Amino acid sequence: MPAWYHPAVPPEPPIPFHYEVLYADRDLIVVDKPHFLPTTSNGRIVRETVQTRLRVEYGEDEIVPLHRLDRLTSGVVVCSRNPATRGAYQELFARRKVHKEYHALVSSPLERAAGVVDLGMRKERGERQVRVDPAGTRTRTWLEGRGDEVVLRPETGHTHQLRVLLNYLGSPIVGDDTYPVDKGLALYDFSTPLALVATSLWLRDPFTGKRRRFSISRDWRGTLGQL
Repeated sequence: MPAWYHPAVPPEPPIPFHYEVLYADRDLIVVDKPHFLPTTSNGRIVRETVQTRLRVEYGEDEIVPLHRLDRLTSGVVVCSRNPATRGAYQELFARRKVHKEYHALVSSPLERAAGVVDLGMRKERGERQVRVDPAGTRTRTWLEGRGDEVVLRPETGHTHQLRVLLNYLGSPIVGDDTYPVDKGLALYDFSTPLALVATSLWLRDPFTGKRRRFSISRDWRGTLGQL
């Protein structure tokens, strides 16, 4: 019989925010991830992540997030708990068949008709900021500006894509610690949440063919004011 073991993980300072389980079945667990809690380990935080907490709560070592949100971004995260069906769901994400909607509060009002913005972006090794570069990786984002609130639906998945885009348009997201100025990494400073929330996600289930939509139920604007 194979021997299973868990490597020792040193203690970590607690992150005082917890996810809410929005939906669960034999294949998926969908959570509303809070600000400041990483989706998976980033090398510095291992215990205090959505993945590890879910594994402990459910007693299942096979739970794996199917996508990631930035540590500072909150909202819908879909996790797989069944290795037998995981590949089919991963394929949807890989083929960009999963649709996501975000809402952001911006520091400068942005009035912009709904449409797609194409922008080149480049991430240099060792740098936190992603640069806008016409020769970089092409990104596509549908957005609509509504004053201090912006609705975004990314069609690609580049690092910091939404944060870079809004900063480029002159309306950086409220609470952004990296754009337009990199303020440095502060893992345990919970004073300023990033006003970016993944409010919904929808896909066509690879097994039933039915359209499935997962959305947060909380007042996300009000939540930001309570942090």
